[in-house]
Amino acid sequence: MGDSRRWYNREIRIIRNDKRIHSYKDAQGFRKDGRKLLVKPVDAHIYHYGWVKSPKQMQEKQKNLGKFWRTDEEWQQLLSSPDVFDFSNEFDSLEKFTGTHPAVMHERIKNQNWQIELDINKKRFSFKERLLYFIEKTTGIRLFDYSNYKILK
Repeated sequence: MGDSRRWYNREIRIIRNDKRIHSYKDAQGFRKDGRKLLVKPVDAHIYHYGWVKSPKQMQEKQKNLGKFWRTDEEWQQLLSSPDVFDFSNEFDSLEKFTGTHPAVMHERIKNQNWQIELDINKKRFSFKERLLYFIEKTTGIRLFDYSNYKILK
């Protein structure tokens, strides 16, 4: 499970049915008339399995998305790369997931036919990232975090 600041820990996942609300930039958040939405925090957890794919499926995903997020040269290089994704250098920090997966994922997990070994003790941070990671892990406070919304008071 990604546990660094690279992964956003809070985001808008339910919006009103309002035609003025639209996805923003890479669709991580939303805007209404160009402004951040006013939100009410809720006690809910959403599990994101976008990186939980076989190495072959993950490479196919990267090749399909590459045309949107990479230069033409980078995308052509990606298209000519092997058909198996290398997870080993992709993450700056991981921790073992010890929770319970949602019921909808149980069958998929049971049918998993691939194995990836990653060193979760290896952290790849700059000094600043390491300091902010340490503060968050010891205090629970995420300093200087970007939010795609404004909390309704």
